[in-house]
Amino acid sequence: MNRLRLRSWAWWSWAGIATVAAAIALDAAGTRFGRLYLTPMAWTGLILLFDGWLDATGRSWLRNRPGRLAIMAAVSVASWCLFELYDRPRFWRPGGPELWWHYHGLPPWPERGFGYLWSFATITPAVLLLAELVRPWAAWAFGRGKGGRAPRELLWGLAATGGVMAALPLLWPSPYFAADVWIAWILLLDPLNRLRGRPSVIADLERGERARPAALLLAGLIAGPIWESLNWIAGARWTYTVPFAGSIKLFEMPVLGYLGFAPFVIECFAIWSFLTGRQDDFPG
Repeated sequence: MNRLRLRSWAWWSWAGIATVAAAIALDAAGTRFGRLYLTPMAWTGLILLFDGWLDATGRSWLRNRPGRLAIMAAVSVASWCLFELYDRPRFWRPGGPELWWHYHGLPPWPERGFGYLWSFATITPAVLLLAELVRPWAAWAFGRGKGGRAPRELLWGLAATGGVMAALPLLWPSPYFAADVWIAWILLLDPLNRLRGRPSVIADLERGERARPAALLLAGLIAGPIWESLNWIAGARWTYTVPFAGSIKLFEMPVLGYLGFAPFVIECFAIWSFLTGRQDDFPG
C-alpha cells in the first residue's frame, strides 16, 4: 500500500490546511464572510489538502489533470441542482414544499447564487478525491474476490428499476422518498456505465476488484461527519426534516441519515462516470 510521507506533501496541501483553519476562525470571529461561507471555504481547503496528499503518490489531479478537475466541479454543480430539484417540488409544482433539508441564514440574491455555485462545486471533487485517497487502504483491507459476469438482462433490469425510482419522487413528492433519491441514480446509471464500457462499481465487482467500491463507501462514511460538523457551526446552514427517527441527531443530521452518505458517494461517481468517464478515469 502506498504511504504518504510528510516531506512529500505538495505545497497546496498546506494551503488547504490554512484555508480550513481560516474558514473556522473567520466563522468563530463572527465575520460576515466566515458565517456565510464557512462550508464552501472549508471544503475548498479540504480538496486542496486531499489532492496534496495524493500528490505524494503521484495521483494528484491538480498536478496531472487540472482541466478534468474543473469539469468535475461543473458536473458537481449540475448533480446537486438535480438533488435540489427533488428536495424542492416548488420549482416545478406550485406551492410545493421543501421536503428534506432547509437552508437558513443565506444572503440575498444574487449573492446567494454565488454561494450556491461555490458550495455545489466542491461536493463531487471532495468526496471522489477522498475516495481516491483511501483507495490503497481499501485495496489492502478488502483484497480481491472471485468476481463473475452479470447477465445483461440483470443490468437492464437494475437500470429500469432505477429509472422508476428516480421518477417516483418527481411524480409524487413525499418526505418518505428520501432514501429513494440516494439509491435510484446508482441503480439507473451504474448498470448503464457497465453496458457502455465506462468505469462502474458493477464492472469492478465482476472482475473481483473490491477496492474502488469499498473506497467510495468509506469516503461517504468519513465525509458525512465532517460535512455535518462544519454545517453545525456555520451561520449559513441547513437543517433536516425526515420521517424516520428525525429527532435523534448528531449535529443537525438525524443519525440514520449518515447511512445515506455512503451510497451518495457511489451516486456521485456513477453520475461522473456516465457523463465523462473513461477506463483510465478517476478514481481507479
